[in-house]
Amino acid sequence: MPPTLTKGLDQKCYDCGIALKKTEVAYEIQGNFIDYVEHDTGEISITLCSGCRERILEYLRKDQGDAILKRKEIEREGPGPKKPLVFPEPEIDEFRTPDGAGVGM
Repeated sequence: MPPTLTKGLDQKCYDCGIALKKTEVAYEIQGNFIDYVEHDTGEISITLCSGCRERILEYLRKDQGDAILKRKEIEREGPGPKKPLVFPEPEIDEFRTPDGAGVGM
């Protein structure tokens, strides 16, 4: 693979997982977090692509009544089929190093 394919892809969307160039980051969230599952706290920085930014902003614009209706719908009908990944991982990842730790060429 040509090295230009991965050049500049040093960010990623923390929601959908797509690799991003710094100029493609649409949203960055920085601050403290509380993990109620792992019982941990810390600082976090999350970057998002434009598609995930729009989806999250759509949820933020809706009120609690919309959230309750969505929950009732899911509880009544079930979560439905899983959405396919936008960028599914290939069976053989030629960009990953053999130990799976980083990007190779």
